Parts: sequence; structure tokens; C-alpha cells
Amino acid sequence: MDLVRLTGSAYQLHGGSNAGLIVQDGRAILVDTGLDKDTAKKILRIVESLRVRLAAVVITHAHADHFGGAATVRARTGVPVYAPALEAAIVANPILEPLYLFSGASPAAEWRHKFTLADACPVDGLLEAGDVTLGGVPFTVIAAPGHAPNQMMIAGGGVCFVADACFAPEILRKHGIPFYVDVEQTTETLNKLSTLDGKYSFFVPGHGEAVREIGPWAEENAARLAEIRQAVAASLAEADDLGGILQRAAARLGLQIPNPVVYTLTQTTILACLSALQKAGSASVRVVDNRLCWTPA
Repeated sequence: MDLVRLTGSAYQLHGGSNAGLIVQDGRAILVDTGLDKDTAKKILRIVESLRVRLAAVVITHAHADHFGGAATVRARTGVPVYAPALEAAIVANPILEPLYLFSGASPAAEWRHKFTLADACPVDGLLEAGDVTLGGVPFTVIAAPGHAPNQMMIAGGGVCFVADACFAPEILRKHGIPFYVDVEQTTETLNKLSTLDGKYSFFVPGHGEAVREIGPWAEENAARLAEIRQAVAASLAEADDLGGILQRAAARLGLQIPNPVVYTLTQTTILACLSALQKAGSASVRVVDNRLCWTPA
């Protein structure tokens, strides 16, 4: 994990999953904690090198790669951990992440690794949108649902840590169909991001390097999401079962799904698109001959 100073009081901790520090008067807020205890230890060594004292940990959303190190940080420093409501339940009970990916059943072995099942961490307080001060360090919490139900962005020190509200172009191309639980909320969040350029000096994504403008990325993410929704709508006309719709949508987008976990991540996004189509009056769902069928309305 590499330390990148972005402004006089904000740092990016650049790694596979980014973390951040907002610093004031020798105290710091840690934004996300990376994947696991090894990442957490690296973060704590960086904090020590800066000669600042952690005042709190804030979690943007409850995906294991963003909060997996929280338990280690809390145990070693004693600092309180904060997370948005609902996300906090998963941070404290991380089995919920593979549980919902596995349709609520006890997850199979493929869903029980550190990328989907983090160490449990108690949550000391809930984050709500608005201006917040913890341990004397001020920052702003910005609602950014869509990728996760109650994801929040954290802004302070002239930097906005956008979490997975927006993906870097290379990440977007790599995943093809990113993980979304609500595509309508994602669209609203991307529209919000497009208005923030000029308000902050840098934007730090959950994965990738910091940028000075987030608008172009938000537009590219929105365009990709529109392509995904169109692919699902077109596939709905050719297949009535979820597996068939997913298979055809992935083929339309030129994707090859590599493993069972990515399949269920992709499936969530397909279901989110179908839910949006139903809400718009363009799709319906019913059971026919003991099969769950989706059809154009």
C-alpha cells in the first residue's frame, strides 16, 4: 500500500482497495481499511510514520475489500468504527455478505474467502449524510447508494473519497458488468458525482488512482450502465429464466464469466436491471410449471 499526499490534510492509501486519511491537528480519520489484517497492519504503519493519532475509522460500504481490515485496526488502536446504517449490520456480521450473494442460504465454500467474508468488527456509531466531526476532525458524508444499499462517500481536506460510487475506466472495462444492487440509485449517484467537479481538489475511487475531475468517469460509468440495461432488456425478449437472460446479456456485452462468485455478482446486477424494468412497467415475473419466468410486460 502506497501513501499519496493529495492535499495538505488528505492522503490516499493506494492499494488493491484504496483507503484514505483526513488529517487535522495531529489527528486523523481513516476512510476504509482495505481487505484484511495484513492490509490493516500496513495502514497502521503508515499512520505511525505520519506521526498522527487515529481518531476514528469510517467505512463507506460493507463489502469485504473495503472493511476487511477494520477489526484489526480497532483491536490494535481502540479507535471507534463508524459505518452507514444497514452497512453497519454487515460489518458487524460479515456472514451477511456471502449469505445474500448465495440467495440467503448457507454459503458454499466458494463464497467463504476473504474477498466475500471479512472478519467481524463491532460498529460504534452510525454515519448519516451531512457534516460530521469525529475526534476533532471535520468531514462530510455524502449519500451514494446503488453499488451498495447505503454506500456513502466521505469528503474532507479538499478530497472526496468516492468509494465504489464510480469506477475507474480500466476497472469498468475489467469487470464488464459491475456489481449494482439498484441501478436507478446508481444513476442518481452518478448524476450527483457529475456536479462535484471543482468542489474538491481530488477524487479517490475505491480502486485506482486519484483524479482531479470525476465528471468524465461518471459519464463513462453511466454510459456503461445504460448498455447493461439495454442488454438485459434485449435478452428478456429471448429468454424467460434468469440464467438465460444473464447468459445472453453477458454475450451481448462480450463477457466471459470466470467463476461462481463473479457469476453471482453479475446475477445481482441482472436482477437489479429486471427490477427496474418491472418498476417501469416493462417486465413482469411469474411462476410457470414450477419455473420462475421473466417476460416483457
